[in-house]
Amino acid sequence: MQLLQVPENVLSSVHLAVIRLQQASAQEHRLVFEGLRAAGIGVQLHYTPVYLQPYYRHMGFMEGQFPEAEVYAGSAISFPIYPGMHAVDHQYVIEVLHNLLSA
Repeated sequence: MQLLQVPENVLSSVHLAVIRLQQASAQEHRLVFEGLRAAGIGVQLHYTPVYLQPYYRHMGFMEGQFPEAEVYAGSAISFPIYPGMHAVDHQYVIEVLHNLLSA
């Protein structure tokens, strides 16, 4: 697992906590994603490659044209971060993620 790296010369709002499951298969990624959601954790994928969305597919774009974008989409999971989030919430997310990755 890799955490999002923000370079020192970049100012970020850090409104998302992004992890990448780099060694996970598509099925393992889906199981972790769905397991987090089932536990009430509002994870998302930011962002699905735009050229794979229906409008752009209609224009002729297809899988394989931008492989790095597809690798990212298949490995990233975005966790919400918000001002009202408490330490107990953080700990819950960590425990659920740990249990899913250990299964």
